[in-house]
Amino acid sequence: MNIRKLVSSAFAASVLALGTMLPFAVQASVVIAGTRVIYNASDSEVTLKLSNVGKSPALTQVWLDKGDPKADPSKLDLPFVLTPPLARIDPGKSQTIRIAYTGEPLAKDRETLLWFNMLEVPPKPTADQAGANYVQLAFRSRLKFFFRPAGLEGKADDAPGKLTWHVGTQNGKPALLVTNPTAYHVTIIEAHMGEGPHAPRFDKGDMVAPGAQLALPLSAAPGGAGKVSFTTLNDYGGPMKYEAALQ
Repeated sequence: MNIRKLVSSAFAASVLALGTMLPFAVQASVVIAGTRVIYNASDSEVTLKLSNVGKSPALTQVWLDKGDPKADPSKLDLPFVLTPPLARIDPGKSQTIRIAYTGEPLAKDRETLLWFNMLEVPPKPTADQAGANYVQLAFRSRLKFFFRPAGLEGKADDAPGKLTWHVGTQNGKPALLVTNPTAYHVTIIEAHMGEGPHAPRFDKGDMVAPGAQLALPLSAAPGGAGKVSFTTLNDYGGPMKYEAALQ
């Protein structure tokens, strides 16, 4: 089997495994430096470092998608080139992935959200392993990829403070309704009203897109609290805490 067929087979296996829970602990060998990618339109390229912390060589494939994790990479048409798309990484070594924008039009008044994918294909089993009860797994990682056009109003760091909050319902249950009037995506990892273990809380994590409204289901009906405390992630994946008045 050649390399592309091997990667294609591994990709298909990774898609099948997306909704599968494994009854044992597994760990990828290749790790990505970072939790998200920010591509400013003024950049000629951005880079990501992949490091093999395992004991065996690994073959990796990288690509971007529009949000469908099951999309076939060979059928995606996006204005970015990733180099190299396939790479072998030896144990203790690293590989730099370069991502370049080819210039085809994207939204100019807001960020565009894509997803960076890294598929790690396991090495071919040895003769001893092939004759035993041996399971091979293809590991797949996905990171948010934000393309940020030039000239956007405001700053990404200021976007969480501009969110507006209301108490409402979702499917008949209490929820916080958050509206994002900015041009930036805001990832909310938790929000709560009041203090204590029984305070109404959202802790599932979600993201509100530019110009959109999002309903965050609460663990309990809100009382008389007049403000919401919430935590977001910044461009470096670090948590940032905020408070806002309910409107």
